[in-house]
Amino acid sequence: MAEKRVLEPYLLILVGEWIAALKNALNQPTTSWGSVRGCLEWFSVVLKDKTGVEFIGEEAETSLIVFKAKYQQDSAHLDPNDKPEFQYPLSRWEGRLREISKGWILSYPETHIDAAKLTEGPKAFLSDDEFNTLEPLERQGLNEAASSLLFNNFTSAEFMALRTAESLLKRWYEKRTGRKLGRTTWGQVLDKLNQEFPKGERPKELLLLDYLRERRNEIAHPEALSNSVQASTTFFNVISLCKSLHLKQG
Repeated sequence: MAEKRVLEPYLLILVGEWIAALKNALNQPTTSWGSVRGCLEWFSVVLKDKTGVEFIGEEAETSLIVFKAKYQQDSAHLDPNDKPEFQYPLSRWEGRLREISKGWILSYPETHIDAAKLTEGPKAFLSDDEFNTLEPLERQGLNEAASSLLFNNFTSAEFMALRTAESLLKRWYEKRTGRKLGRTTWGQVLDKLNQEFPKGERPKELLLLDYLRERRNEIAHPEALSNSVQASTTFFNVISLCKSLHLKQG
């Protein structure tokens, strides 16, 4: 038994195009069997293993078997009495297509970061070793930041990235000093590091500290909103922080 596969967005568009092509062929005064056969074969081959629309492929295959015996030449004209045999299923197929599309949200990302990589999340930007140094909440934070960038929710993306940076730096500080920071509120980690490591005396792992504090302070204001450049830059800087701290951890 073939493994079922998820229907991808691009394929959903193709299904709509092939349904439109079949409808157009059937609406012609004279319809060649070849135009109908081509559509049915596409549905049969492509959709039988796609979860949620497999019945379209199965029905198309059944119709092919039944009508190939009657119409042996592609140039043969379809009997008008046979057209409903294809038109009735088409209405069900269109209904299923509309049902599926209502459950999807499509977005055009305005960020300049590669959307394909953002879809994969932080693992696409880090080596396996670097990724494995992240705590579960840090992975989730970067995943949410990447997802927010994909949907142009820039303030949310930057907030999650900065929160992840605080978690990373807190762990780095505790390992470096052997002192626990305990429970901290938003921004306290960055302020603590700024106090203990004045500018000019900072290790290389804290080169981004001023930037992170500046962005934290900026979006802490209720009326502040991040834009695409700010959110994308912060995301990349936090990714760089992951790499830097990983190298320090050796």
